[in-house]
Amino acid sequence: MNLRTPRRRGFTLVELLVVMWSLGVCLALGIALIVTTLKANQTGDTSANLVNHRAELSRQFRDDVAGAADAINELHGGKAGADRLILRMPGGRTIQYVWAKNGLERIETVEGKESHRPMPMGEKVTAVEFFRAGSSSKLVTLRWTESAKNGPGKKSELTAVLGGDLR
Repeated sequence: MNLRTPRRRGFTLVELLVVMWSLGVCLALGIALIVTTLKANQTGDTSANLVNHRAELSRQFRDDVAGAADAINELHGGKAGADRLILRMPGGRTIQYVWAKNGLERIETVEGKESHRPMPMGEKVTAVEFFRAGSSSKLVTLRWTESAKNGPGKKSELTAVLGGDLR
């Protein structure tokens, strides 16, 4: 007579726990990898958007200044200064760039009708100023400051020539 007990088919509790722990570790690593990838993708998208916005601002500002007949000091009570640039265009049109706390705005006036357009600057821009070396200078500079986490903000500038290229 055979007194052996029949063997059960299956896994022991320890084997099941090891497999479950291994799957948990793999899942945690996979989630961490996905989160890191999504953050990197978001950073890349933000950088690409900022570059595109700055390219659009550069193109528009340079086109406006190059097409201007002159930069004037006053229009409808608004005075040109560090926070406002007023350009007189051929044909009686005017274009103003105005910096306010909510951002940079481009205001085009044609036959008394104004059209307002916000200019993309990015979320970190804290100050904008317009600068001309003198009333006879044809160079117009747009400077902006971006806030920084530590230390002074990053300053950038964009310069264009009234009436087109100096060459």
